[in-house]
Amino acid sequence: MFVKVFADQSVTLEESDNFRAFKLVVMGNASKLDGVRKALAGVAELPDEKTAWIFEAALRRFKGVEHDQAWQQNLSAMIEKAKPHGWIDETRKAIKAHVEWQE
Repeated sequence: MFVKVFADQSVTLEESDNFRAFKLVVMGNASKLDGVRKALAGVAELPDEKTAWIFEAALRRFKGVEHDQAWQQNLSAMIEKAKPHGWIDETRKAIKAHVEWQE
């Protein structure tokens, strides 16, 4: 699954049933980092152009998955599997993702 930021700054959840891959895809280049940070307010934090911390609560609220109990359970399982690898920030309640810029 991945969170996608479009050129118009809209944000969607894509390939939501793929729990084996996780990333942030941004349409544009890294020169747009400040605008992307604003578009992702409440969804993710970007400490730099290569790393995102996507908030678990935001993922759970995306349209189409917010009321899907099986999906919610699968996300919880994915988070548990990611913990030993350092991909979960318990303080932020966020999942680490690499950022893929697509021009």
